Amino acid sequence: MYSFQTTFFINTDYAIRRSEPLRKYLEIFTVLNLDILPDRTHGSGRKGYSNHAMIRALIVKHIERIGSIPRLIDHLKGNPILAEMCGFPDGTLPDESQFYRFLSETNNSLFSTLLFTHNKTLIEKEAISLDTFILDSKPVLAATKENNQKNSDRNLTHKEQKPKRNPDATLGYLAKDPSGSLSFFWGYRTHVIVSKEGIALVECTLPNSVTDAVVAKTLIKRLKKLYAFKKGALFIADASYDVNELYDFIIDTLKCQAYIPINSRATKTPHPLGDNGRPLCDAGIEMSHDGTFFDKRRRTIKRKFICPNKKSKKLGMACPVNHPKSQGYGCTKYFCQVRTARASVPRDSAHYASKYAMRITVEQYFSRLGPIEADQTTHYKLRTVRNQITIAHLTLSLIALAAVSINKPENIRCYRTFAHVA
Repeated sequence: MYSFQTTFFINTDYAIRRSEPLRKYLEIFTVLNLDILPDRTHGSGRKGYSNHAMIRALIVKHIERIGSIPRLIDHLKGNPILAEMCGFPDGTLPDESQFYRFLSETNNSLFSTLLFTHNKTLIEKEAISLDTFILDSKPVLAATKENNQKNSDRNLTHKEQKPKRNPDATLGYLAKDPSGSLSFFWGYRTHVIVSKEGIALVECTLPNSVTDAVVAKTLIKRLKKLYAFKKGALFIADASYDVNELYDFIIDTLKCQAYIPINSRATKTPHPLGDNGRPLCDAGIEMSHDGTFFDKRRRTIKRKFICPNKKSKKLGMACPVNHPKSQGYGCTKYFCQVRTARASVPRDSAHYASKYAMRITVEQYFSRLGPIEADQTTHYKLRTVRNQITIAHLTLSLIALAAVSINKPENIRCYRTFAHVA
């Protein structure tokens, strides 16, 4: 029978130096600044557990892709040195209800401030630049049986029938499958603006019913207030942000650039043109120009075209397709020359193509954010979910800061191996 021997004394410092995972957490916890958060909740009753220790434990939960609080507690019980590093001495761990209470009762602004504080340090160390920003959002599935694909009775059509215990969850869609149909789910979305280095600068988690473009304006305002970026900064986003009001805010108000592709669903089919560049009527006859005017409300120049029979005063000539207005005024078409910030984006230039390719940075960021924390939550209240996701964003910023602190800035995205010693 195989047997092994061990000593009663364990040198913790030696174990940390010899263990890459422990060394990784040592670097992360070293750069983690929790001065703005009281370590203990003062009041009557029992002393309670350390708030700082619970944040460190939740960071471990995210990095290790642990799906729930009970599994996190099991993981720390099996790693007493890691539990001690988090701040739980002698292997004394709080009950899962303590973690749930901490997440549900802590104001999200505190975690957002922690994210900003550590990002500010990254900016001071020149690990983050403030000239290019990328916007996107990621689904967060609610903890409900309505999202269980094995549930044949799940509700994915009636958005008024809210899932039990998920009052803030709303119905949304994930993406199109290969057949072209949409996959629906109940839950939320985490919206984020990342730097070109792949670090989340500002974020928020909201119900699905709030559109990307609406959230984007709020996030950009917060970004401007916190980081005070300069004029000329570049904002990159996908076609879901193709809204006139967002272009006006970025280009006209902030004096920045917005590289966003056209959303085909918001674009009308162009009129077919004749040999002289004028639109064709329903009968295929090239129409006649009948003036130009400026639409102040829509900020567009409209060119009016009318029936060629009307223009040449051949009212008696029959319309080949018997248009309802052929015996009167004749059919009319308009060409709109748009004068908006949306139309000023140089989408056909090589510079636009090269810069827009940077949008993959946010996709890579969401991949690092992880399928456990961001794709599926085990909590029910929106406030708890929001805190969970903000801690996930904070964790990736801490990894970047830890990599910079040990002079490995090239590893700011390597959440598992940034502290690796060759």
